[in-house]
Amino acid sequence: MTPSFNPRRACASAFRLATALGCGVALSALLLAVGPVAAQGPAKARAPAEPIITGGKPQRLIVNPTEDPSRGFAVTWRMEAGAGKGLVEYAEATPGPAFEDAVSTVMATSEVVQYAPRNGAPVSATAHSAVIDGLKPETLYVYRVGDGRTFSAWRQVRTAASTAKPFTFLYFGDVQNEVESHGSRVMRMARRLAPDAALALYAGDLINRSDADREWAEWFDMAPDLHAELLTLPSPGNHEYGPPVEGRQALAPQWRQQFTLPRNGPAGVEALSETVYQVDYQGVRFLSLDADAMSDHPELAEATLTWLQARLADNPNAWTVVFLHYPIYSTAKGRDNPELRAALEPVLQRYGVDLVLQGHDHTYARGRKGGPVYVVSVAGPKQYPAGQDDWASRKATGVQLFQAISVDGGELTYKAYTATGALYDAFRLSKPARGKPARLIDLAPKSDELNLRRAP
Repeated sequence: MTPSFNPRRACASAFRLATALGCGVALSALLLAVGPVAAQGPAKARAPAEPIITGGKPQRLIVNPTEDPSRGFAVTWRMEAGAGKGLVEYAEATPGPAFEDAVSTVMATSEVVQYAPRNGAPVSATAHSAVIDGLKPETLYVYRVGDGRTFSAWRQVRTAASTAKPFTFLYFGDVQNEVESHGSRVMRMARRLAPDAALALYAGDLINRSDADREWAEWFDMAPDLHAELLTLPSPGNHEYGPPVEGRQALAPQWRQQFTLPRNGPAGVEALSETVYQVDYQGVRFLSLDADAMSDHPELAEATLTWLQARLADNPNAWTVVFLHYPIYSTAKGRDNPELRAALEPVLQRYGVDLVLQGHDHTYARGRKGGPVYVVSVAGPKQYPAGQDDWASRKATGVQLFQAISVDGGELTYKAYTATGALYDAFRLSKPARGKPARLIDLAPKSDELNLRRAP
């Protein structure tokens, strides 16, 4: 996506790293070329009002993983301003309501938050977050959130197994525009075709304008059941960043107030807290990278690469998945990122990363160039023309997709579906042993590639 709010990206931003941080390759620059920019016009005289939090009921409920998802999970929600305390009640799930006799309570951390968006009325609310830990592995729990008087419905979430076991996760590219009206059908189809999925990954650009609280409301409303019951792992895109504050790109304040993510990124680097993080889940290491922060700040890029190499070098898991917003191999016309590729690809290849999941280009492509399998996907309606995609084995434009990825021992099976539920792409990675390269078996349907992009 081209950032509508940031004309400086009409020129590429560049920075230098002194070394390849252990790769033995000097890097002259890491330049993220993000394509043509639509200049921000003047605000409309009568912008739509931002939502006002009323009614006293919990909103924007979401579960995120802790660093050890076999022992706990994090819950975040918000209520009207001045709602006071927040708490979570939870118990091991039972077939009937008997669990209510064994409920435990955790008090939330609460904060009154205020947003002053560029367009629309100011918003105030109370943000709550809580971490539930000390749980049993591989166990289904029920939970609800509230203030002691008013509560959400009971929700269910399962802790991970403490060892490698089969599971399925979902991956979504950019939703970004018309989030509830168009994005919601993709989410519903994903739940229908992968009802047992345990995790949901988002590769950035969840919304379009970082400070538009009504867009964040749409994002939560497009998939309330998914967000409340599947551990959600988001990675920020450029549209989660707004205009610079004191010379630094500003992450949407909603990010850390709406998500409670592992704080295990680069030590002491608060700017990367809860955007660069690691989750180990049943034999898979998931690593989120903040591509926009890397593009704008050399010191954050260096910190990220140092952290990434350390997490890859000391990795007991059989599989490794990296997800970030900007593609290492691009699919849309005029949007290639050769310097990003030069910085990251040697690290990903050296440590045997299996899968790299990306967004940003509003097209679909999947390919492999001697190392990880790279995927670019899009879940929303905004679509770009195809471009540099000679690296791709399967591609599409003008198509909304989601991906269901299953891991079972030495096999990882990837399936990409359209919004109508049709299988569009598939492959299997077969790994004889941990640390060995995976063999790719192409399982893509024999159907024609889709080019359904509407004329602008």
